[in-house]
Amino acid sequence: MGGRNGKEGVVEGFRVLTLLYRVSELPAGAFQRLVELFKTYRAVAALYFWSKRLNLEKGVELALERARQLPSYYRHAFDEESRVYQFSEIRKMKGPRKIVLKLPLVDALHPKCGAYIESNKLVVRLGGRERLELPLPERALKWLQEKEKEVAPLKVTKIVRIQWREDKPELLKVQIVLRVERLKPLTPDPKGALLVYADANSDYGIACVLALSDGAETKVLETPKLRPPNRGRRLRAAAKRQAAAAYGHKRGVNLALARRSTRFRAKGWVKAAAAQIFKKAFQIANGRSVIMNFDIPDTESIKDSYLQKTLLSLCKVSKNLANWFGVYATFECYPSTKCPFCGSELEMIYTRRTRIAYCRNCGFYDDRDFVPFYHWLKELGLPMPKWPLQRIELPEELRRKPLINS
Repeated sequence: MGGRNGKEGVVEGFRVLTLLYRVSELPAGAFQRLVELFKTYRAVAALYFWSKRLNLEKGVELALERARQLPSYYRHAFDEESRVYQFSEIRKMKGPRKIVLKLPLVDALHPKCGAYIESNKLVVRLGGRERLELPLPERALKWLQEKEKEVAPLKVTKIVRIQWREDKPELLKVQIVLRVERLKPLTPDPKGALLVYADANSDYGIACVLALSDGAETKVLETPKLRPPNRGRRLRAAAKRQAAAAYGHKRGVNLALARRSTRFRAKGWVKAAAAQIFKKAFQIANGRSVIMNFDIPDTESIKDSYLQKTLLSLCKVSKNLANWFGVYATFECYPSTKCPFCGSELEMIYTRRTRIAYCRNCGFYDDRDFVPFYHWLKELGLPMPKWPLQRIELPEELRRKPLINS
């Protein structure tokens, strides 16, 4: 999606609209021209990539010379000064990414560039006065307008990515990328700002705490928990499909649906969960400053967990949203097994719905997912709230303990 701006004190956020079109519904002549353009484009890109990777200056020059076969607007992908430059992280890559080997056509969304919006259509220029018209759903147009309003009056740069791959020849993928640059947000005063703490863990998903503090008292407003799709239910559904296929009932269909059910790709859930956290924060803040912290576990602590990739991707998604909206956000981890009041080691009691952390020394207890929030408040220099943050049904073994303030 282009190179980084590299400006000091400036952050960049983006939002992406993805559209899929069936190749069978596209004009045959225009699509064939698009395929030819892809072949030329990727041959030049492969030469440029490896020449850059191996520091072959003559190879780079040859690639740029061959890029003249392309329409002028698609040559921007090889221009290091362009916002759509595609090779900014070559030296950081351990190996060529699939996105580089299957490089999409990329250019700015503008009438004088490779693509533009005309009425309710996306027009893709193919060179030689040829063009491909793709219908834009009303929902997509409305989404684009809403996203621009979110960051107004800042200028939004629009970039189009068009991708067609031989391994998925029946679909044409189009992405409209909205980018905005803004000054890096300053640290707000935590007294009076809305405090948002999001803790991601390998067992329960994401636990959030939204609170306000005036410096004398900290009041917790909401403590929502966001859980990923029910994995157990999906596995049970897959087992039923596999059993039906074994008996010969719609074998191909049931096996395909079973494979789909067993795959846990929660990328969409992560984006929706992060967006929900930000939306809830803005509703409650009502014009106040917002301070956020996303407590993302380290890779070792969630290694081999089925939520490993899901939780680690939350950091990237939330960081992008913070840059998009201009919210001050940190990504620090705080302990969940250490008492925030006396520093003693917390003991754990597991109930059906809650992991209760309690301290034998001072009597503190709360849901383990909320313990890091107390440590964050201490670092901000704010007073502790009343605990527990939400009502907890204590098991019998805790009710008997004299140190627990029930």
